[in-house]
Amino acid sequence: ENNHKIYLFYKAITNFPFINPEYIFGIYNYIKIICQIYNYFYFLNHLEYFNKTFLYKYDIQYWNYYNDINHITNNASESFNNYLKKLFYKKPSFYELIYHLKREESLPYYNYKRKIEGV
Repeated sequence: ENNHKIYLFYKAITNFPFINPEYIFGIYNYIKIICQIYNYFYFLNHLEYFNKTFLYKYDIQYWNYYNDINHITNNASESFNNYLKKLFYKKPSFYELIYHLKREESLPYYNYKRKIEGV
């Protein structure tokens, strides 16, 4: 029974990126209270880590996709991989890949320079 409750709490937390941000703190506090009542110390440690890392260190808008379901992945490398797949309609040669990666790497710098210069 205890393992099942902890499993449900774990699943609730892993679904936070897809839950309305208005409910996240309420759900978090409910889970924390239940864990304190039943002395789930290990899970309380996990909750404290989650609280410090994701609820306070990072703004929820950066990892919650409830309001932006079009961009469903929260993995930057997966997003970049999808971008590269669209960039190359066929498998590039090694040198062509290096050329495009270097160009992609320089784009943020040049975009920043243009914004500063008002271009």
